[in-house]
Amino acid sequence: MKVENNKLNGVAYKATPNVSGKINPIYIVMHYDAASNATSAINWMTNPKSQVSAHLHISRDAVVTQLAPFNVKCWHAGVSSWKGLSGLNSYSIGIELQNDGKQEYTAKQLEVAKIVCMALICAYPIKEILGHDEIAPSRKIDPGKHFPMAEFKELVK
Repeated sequence: MKVENNKLNGVAYKATPNVSGKINPIYIVMHYDAASNATSAINWMTNPKSQVSAHLHISRDAVVTQLAPFNVKCWHAGVSSWKGLSGLNSYSIGIELQNDGKQEYTAKQLEVAKIVCMALICAYPIKEILGHDEIAPSRKIDPGKHFPMAEFKELVK
């Protein structure tokens, strides 16, 4: 996979209206969607009423759908902070993984997520891969205990 013109080559694209402004991403934030299926998660993130979005969604079957260019601010982090920065939407690429927080992630889903993260690291000055729980610890627990965060953090080194 490769990033060109702020989009991931070879993946489906379904634009979300839930965006604002431009960003220069330096972080990747991992989430789980807490939805019953990938279609409902994508439909929710592309519904203006939801006021939530992410740059990418990765289904349990490892299907990647992009919802916004990587240089556009998505609304995935909410009230958040990390290393002196507040409002991580302005500094990060959000990746939603299909999972309810109670189940294991699939091996192919995690493999594709790593490939995607490596493509992003090659295209942007990514400093760190973070969990939503790290940047909003008082209100979020995703990507959850089943997500191998240590493996993903190692990708940046």
